[in-house]
Amino acid sequence: MTTESSKKTTSVLDSNSCLVWLDRSYKDLLQWKRTLESYLFEPTTQRQFELKQRLTDAMEHLLNRYRELATVARNNGKLVGNQVELIKSYLVETRKLEGGVQEYIAMLHPAS
Repeated sequence: MTTESSKKTTSVLDSNSCLVWLDRSYKDLLQWKRTLESYLFEPTTQRQFELKQRLTDAMEHLLNRYRELATVARNNGKLVGNQVELIKSYLVETRKLEGGVQEYIAMLHPAS
């Protein structure tokens, strides 16, 4: 039984940190969305337009996924098993999207 109680403690810590990171990544997504909607980052070529559209679609998908994950997590009070893994995969996808947004920004405003 000692092993089970230590596993529960670990999962609670993972649960709390996952919720914090989930909220932080949501705020990052909102900031990137505002950046992409800014007139400073309007596409000027077909490639840029397509990239911006892909980024916007991926962002909307992640925002919807955040709402689902946050609702489940907050309704249950704490995360269990699979939910922690779902949040971790969400965080990985969010970081990949961040790279795409940075690439798009650099494409429009290259360092001189």
